[in-house]
Amino acid sequence: MNLNQFYDVLSRLGDMLAQYEQAVNLPPLMREAVQESLLQRFEYTLETSWKSAKRYLVEQEGYSQEMGPKTVLRLCGELGLLDAENWLLYLQARQDIAHDYSSEKAKAVLDLATNFYTDARRFYAALNAKLSHDDVEQP
Repeated sequence: MNLNQFYDVLSRLGDMLAQYEQAVNLPPLMREAVQESLLQRFEYTLETSWKSAKRYLVEQEGYSQEMGPKTVLRLCGELGLLDAENWLLYLQARQDIAHDYSSEKAKAVLDLATNFYTDARRFYAALNAKLSHDDVEQP
């Protein structure tokens, strides 16, 4: 199983998180553009994360292909790969902004971004360790 896409989205999320943290002095329109980009990268990273998890569960653990994100995250929590409670919160936040980018919902996701990035990196490392790819870089 290849984790390259997961690694790439984590790296891009980390890059945008750094830009977001430095954007306080930008003009309002530029700051808003950085925020929107961070929201998109949050969404994409979350999607890639749970789909990587599903692929791991199916290919390496023998689970059925017929699982949604909540089931996948709970199973990964049971296997000790991630904190399912946190990830279910991230999933809910992602669903909250999927069709409604109100400033309140967007701010809630932006407030979670650093914790999500940390948890996503831990999850990547846990998957990587399970797959015994010790030579894969850490974002």
